[in-house]
Formats: sequence, structure tokens, C-alpha cells
Amino acid sequence: MRNLLHITRDLQLGQGRAWYETDELNLLLAAHEPVRELYWWAGNEPPWTHLESIEQLADVLALASGPGQMYQIEDDAPVTCYAQGQRLNDGNLSLELAIIAEGRSYNMRLGRGVRADRLSSAPDQDVIGDQSLTTAEVYELLAGWASGHGLPPGYGGSIHVY
Repeated sequence: MRNLLHITRDLQLGQGRAWYETDELNLLLAAHEPVRELYWWAGNEPPWTHLESIEQLADVLALASGPGQMYQIEDDAPVTCYAQGQRLNDGNLSLELAIIAEGRSYNMRLGRGVRADRLSSAPDQDVIGDQSLTTAEVYELLAGWASGHGLPPGYGGSIHVY
């Protein structure tokens, strides 16, 4: 996997070329590696495959293809964070991001808009309304999370502590 430093060197961005091909510019957008080692499983795939790139997240989400099929992404040794969700009956996905610290899991179910902060994230409560996210929305959130960024504007969530 090529990292961003190699890509910018190959594109010679410091030399100020007047024109870059679309394929060249797409390298800047798609070739990022996660900020930490992450592993995933989804659908019926064998568990715990190494996540090689941010763009691979789209493939992971596609494997959770039928209602109720799950996906999970986490770091390892020890697990300090994870993302999980499932394909919903409406064809959308749910997404929960969590941090594990001091023996507790701080689990946040994400959704669109300010109402997402007031919706339940309890495990015995169904995903409702703004918590039902499109595949593109979940990819946007996971790509930011795996890259070490916070939530993009327009999203929120409620926290459940285990």
C-alpha cells in the first residue's frame, strides 16, 4: 500500500504543475491508510481480516448485504476502539462507534442531524429514523473514523456505557 508521502512525491506537487490528470488526483483522495492497524469481518466472511486501506471499507459494507447481517471493525492487542453495525430492513445500515477505556465501553450510535443526540443507543432499542444511514453515509463516517478524524458536520449520536 502506498502512503500519502509517496503519492505526493510521485505527483511532484511541490513543482506546481498546471494540470493533473483525474487518475492522479484520485490517488490523493483514495490511497490513504488507516491511522492504526484495524481488522474487520462482515456478513458470512471469515472473521478478522486486516483492513489494508480506507477504500476497502466500501467492500466491507457491501458484504453486509442482507437484513440483519453484521459488520465490525476494530483495532487489536488490546481492543481500544471498534465500529459495528448491521444491514437494516429498509436497506440502510446502522453504525456504532465505541471507545474502550478503564474496563468500560463508551458506545455511540450515530445518526443524521441534531435529533441523533436524543435517540437511544441502548442495545435493546431498535435503530429508528435518523439512525438509519445510507451506505454512503456510513462509509463517510467510517473513513473519517479510520483516518483519525472526528464526526463530519451533520452527524451526531448518543452514548451508551457498558
